[in-house]
Amino acid sequence: MKIYTRTGDHLTTSIQKKRVYKDDEAIEVVGSIDELQSILMVAYNFTDYEKIRLVLQSICQDLFSYSQDLIAGGNEFPASKVKDIEKTIDEFSVKLPKLTEFILPGKTRSSSLTHYARTVARRCERIIVRYAKTHKINDTLLQYINRISDLLFTLGRVVEEKTSF
Repeated sequence: MKIYTRTGDHLTTSIQKKRVYKDDEAIEVVGSIDELQSILMVAYNFTDYEKIRLVLQSICQDLFSYSQDLIAGGNEFPASKVKDIEKTIDEFSVKLPKLTEFILPGKTRSSSLTHYARTVARRCERIIVRYAKTHKINDTLLQYINRISDLLFTLGRVVEEKTSF
């Protein structure tokens, strides 16, 4: 199978079985989710914490069905995924020192990549919010993308503090 089809050579691409311009809002959303998955896997490859690696990989896998549900306007993405992230945040947070001031994000390579992933997640969320202004989106999807950046902030701190799990 060839990787190129030449069908996108003239300003358009396919999404949900229809042709749209490559700068369509839906393409922007899917592209930002793809970018988030990519940086999550970069962070994955630069952390020594197996438990964090599993969390990052799980999020990447979730984002495939998330993206499909978002663009299709469905309700298939489980609300339990939001609770799962909240539980993970709580689990990691319990071993961290209390935050009393703003932190410099990323004093190590691993924590800096995790914080970078957090900023990409926030940008992705902004793009999804813009999309949600003109498209029906399940509230669970908005909650999930919001929690990802909270989780990545927490994981960045865990790596920075060299917290053991």
